[in-house]
Amino acid sequence: MIAGADSTSQPISTPQRWHRALGIRPEESRTVGLFFIHNFLLGIGTILIYVAANAILLENQPDTSLPIAYIASAAAMIGIGRIYGYFEHHLALRSLAVRVLIAAVVMTIVVGILVVVGHSIMAAVAIMTGYRIIYLLTNLEFWGVSAVVFDTRQSKRLFGVISSGDMPAKAIGAILAALVHAHADVLRLLLVAFGAFLAALYILQLTIQSHDVHAPQGADRVARREPSRLIGKRFGGSELIFYMCLSMAFLAAVATEIEYNFFINVKHRFHDQTDVIRYVSYVLALTYGVAMLAKLLMSRQVLDRFGIQRSLLVLPWLALTGLIGLIGLRYFTTSETVLLVYFCGLYLLFEVARRALFDPVFLVLFQPLLPPQRLKGHTLAKGLYEPIGLGVAGLLIYVLHTTLESGGVLVWILLLAGAIWLLRHTYKRYLHELTDAIGRRFLESDQLAMPTVAQASLVRQLQSDRPGDVLTAISWLDTHNPDELSRQIPSLLTHTNASIRRRTLAAAARMQQPLPVRQVTHIALTDDDPALRQQAAYLLGRRINAEAAELAPLINHTDLAIRQGAIKGVLELNPHDPAALAALTKLATAADVVLQQLALSLIATLRLTSFAALVGERLESPSADVRKAAINAAGHLPSTNLTRYLLDNLTHKTIGRAVTQALKARGSETIAALRQVRQSTTDRLVLERIAAVCGAIPTPESRHVLNGLAQQPDVLVRSAALRALRRFPNEPEDDALFRAVMQEEVLLAQRLLHGSLTDTALTKTLDYELSVLLQRLFDVLMQLYDSETIAGARMGIGHPARERRANSLEMLDNLIPRATYQTLQVLVDDLPRTEKNRILDAELGPFDDREPIRAFVLRMGETVFSSWTVDVVLRTLPPADALLARQSLESRFGTLSPLLMSHAPHSTEQISAYDRVLLLSQASLFSQTPENVLASITPIMKEEEHQAGVSIFRKGDLGTGMYVIYTGEVAILDGDTELARFGRGDFFGELALLDTEARSATAEAITDVRLLRIDQDDFYDLMEERSEVLRSIVKSLSGRIRRQNELLSNRATTPQ
Repeated sequence: MIAGADSTSQPISTPQRWHRALGIRPEESRTVGLFFIHNFLLGIGTILIYVAANAILLENQPDTSLPIAYIASAAAMIGIGRIYGYFEHHLALRSLAVRVLIAAVVMTIVVGILVVVGHSIMAAVAIMTGYRIIYLLTNLEFWGVSAVVFDTRQSKRLFGVISSGDMPAKAIGAILAALVHAHADVLRLLLVAFGAFLAALYILQLTIQSHDVHAPQGADRVARREPSRLIGKRFGGSELIFYMCLSMAFLAAVATEIEYNFFINVKHRFHDQTDVIRYVSYVLALTYGVAMLAKLLMSRQVLDRFGIQRSLLVLPWLALTGLIGLIGLRYFTTSETVLLVYFCGLYLLFEVARRALFDPVFLVLFQPLLPPQRLKGHTLAKGLYEPIGLGVAGLLIYVLHTTLESGGVLVWILLLAGAIWLLRHTYKRYLHELTDAIGRRFLESDQLAMPTVAQASLVRQLQSDRPGDVLTAISWLDTHNPDELSRQIPSLLTHTNASIRRRTLAAAARMQQPLPVRQVTHIALTDDDPALRQQAAYLLGRRINAEAAELAPLINHTDLAIRQGAIKGVLELNPHDPAALAALTKLATAADVVLQQLALSLIATLRLTSFAALVGERLESPSADVRKAAINAAGHLPSTNLTRYLLDNLTHKTIGRAVTQALKARGSETIAALRQVRQSTTDRLVLERIAAVCGAIPTPESRHVLNGLAQQPDVLVRSAALRALRRFPNEPEDDALFRAVMQEEVLLAQRLLHGSLTDTALTKTLDYELSVLLQRLFDVLMQLYDSETIAGARMGIGHPARERRANSLEMLDNLIPRATYQTLQVLVDDLPRTEKNRILDAELGPFDDREPIRAFVLRMGETVFSSWTVDVVLRTLPPADALLARQSLESRFGTLSPLLMSHAPHSTEQISAYDRVLLLSQASLFSQTPENVLASITPIMKEEEHQAGVSIFRKGDLGTGMYVIYTGEVAILDGDTELARFGRGDFFGELALLDTEARSATAEAITDVRLLRIDQDDFYDLMEERSEVLRSIVKSLSGRIRRQNELLSNRATTPQ
């Protein structure tokens, strides 16, 4: 994720400067160029037809012909939009786009014919209607293609650039129209438009050839709530589309009113038709010229600075201010010249804001939707609701400007107020869509929208022949309709499938309904599955109305599973039951270690404090399994002596992990003791395990301890505390604390990025440090914002799907502070390293580079950096300087990691930690794992030596670890058959890291060998404390298993 190709500053060419200023990345330049030219040609064509149509209309009673043209255009556009929507679902997008442009060319010919033969008002209206149809078709085609080529982040950066292509075209077209109309030759405008559309068709073909232009049909996102029937049927199930369409209709109506007033005031001021068209053309040219400059130079910066919501509201607030100003203006003057200037200014500002800011931002709102839903929403907004707004405006203008002119402004003000309200809700739905787009793909059953009809089918599903269907129905009914499930329990307990019986018993344990004793007793005494016998006996033992004589045979049963379940049930109901306590004591004092472990497990589960002394004795048992069971029980009993034992062994090499797990179960009474330990030590491992324990105890006191650890300068301790805090809800009063931590991390990221650029020898290891910093940043954000949203964004930025990555970044951009967002963006985006630094410096301010990165690494040591990074720096120093630096680190930080000490004169390791790292990095299993992670593994590696001919392990032995060969050769045998032979750097037994299973083959030393062993328990310890180790190793193991499966598959398909 942390990437950057260049390590030194390169001179920037003029095209690169322009690309940087416009937000265009090198790999996007050709695509942006094609879309820009395509939009330029469409702009030329549409503006020429627009001016031609208005020229003819203004010659034919514009006060009435314009509103009629608006209404007729709206009706025609709705019809065309419906036809387009039909073909959108039946044709591939690339085919549809080509056909739409061909239709625009044909419509241009039709308009030309009307210009030649038509001289009536109806012909003028028909010409305007033809323009509106062409405008709609070109809009749907252009934005339909761009919506599937660009993702959310690209659209936010580039829609303003590619859409600015039509601005110079329209400015040129407007001037051309003025010059041509001076000779009264409107037909020439249409001929030029015809040529522009043909050229646009050619550019579209080039775009289709170089891009995958299609809307893939993916699975629908799971619904957290069922949408209303109206939204589900008419708006593709999206509330975002619903609000966007209504907003579009309101604003289209207001835009039409402003345009109409501009044209009418021009007509009233200039009576000569040539002057009218010349003035309109020059105003349009000025408008589009200003809009082009604003789009290219300002829209992206304004959007980045003010965000989507405020950018959306600029247009309606501007129009509202203008119309309110119009009311005031009419009180002071009625001069035609003043009104003309006012409406020219209002039209210019409105169109500039609309085209430079609103349109690109509005189109960005569709991007989080699934591609088919995105296209449907755009077609609805442009093909139905924008025409509705146009038609409503035409109707209102026709009525208000003939009978209610004086009070008509109030209607448009109300429409704008409605548009502002709708746009606010649109933005909220946009954030919801982003959250859904980056959220979990599979929800819990209680989060799904379950229609009533489906609920009834689940009850019938209990009778299914497929066990999976029955288990699904039980799970859902257990949560949502336990009364219905309780009626089905007797029959389900007699089901032939053991999993169904087990799931039914688990559901019955949570219900308050009477237990079907006959069926449960039958399972307890006769079932083949010991776990089912135990669970059934437990349910029988905890019945309130059970008689002692009835329970005695179960408590003292010879079947250990039945006895264990019955004791648990009886003591759970009555912890002082003498018969059950006697039976438990008999188990606890038995000589058999298996019975002792069973008794300790029951003591822990039932929290029987009367057995605290016995648990203390078992902590000294010679059996390791009994000691672990006793440690677990100690964690469940409130005893001062047991607590002291656990705290004293928190970092014990053998039982430290078990002690940590036990402390997690003790509850809030342990926090005070942990706080005392925390105040009396600076040992990193102790503090990390204190954080792990506090994370499992969700109390204000434990949160207070974690807050303190999160402020530690040692980033490993901080990371452990932040991970633990993931389980806690956000606390607003802690915001200042975490914002300070967030600022520290952002500044550290800036320093590391600059260091990775200026010191190429450290680039790789510093990239790893930045990847770990990125995870800490996300943990901090989870304490400041909605944790589920941040977790979704965290998963999304590492997702292979481009759309999901883009949606995740867009969600963060709308949620978190700008500086933090920019830091996250440069850490996850694949940008040149110089560009990353430029972006971050622009946001955070110039970087103070007076302290070189290597000096900073040696000053901070392992409190900020991994041991590998510090070691890399030490190895670049002369031996004498390296020794002094190591001594300085040791004096300041007490103890150093084995990797840093392995080069010291007093090191006694046979295989140094550094050599271990190199050995692991050469093994195929760890070839993609950063050395920083491998350095964390070396302390848990144990050296072994075996002579030739000796078995390292035999087939059937319990596998508890993996081996890496340092020297020698090892054969893997199945009987007398040699399956494989391994040498230096190879490894075997790796699956034992993940699961303890019997070895599938024998490993035998062919020569004298020296091995490094990684035990499962130690590996689990490391993974719990270092989550980055878990991610890296699991990824490596998964890749190895995948490659082995592919190899087996290839062998199976290869003909023998």
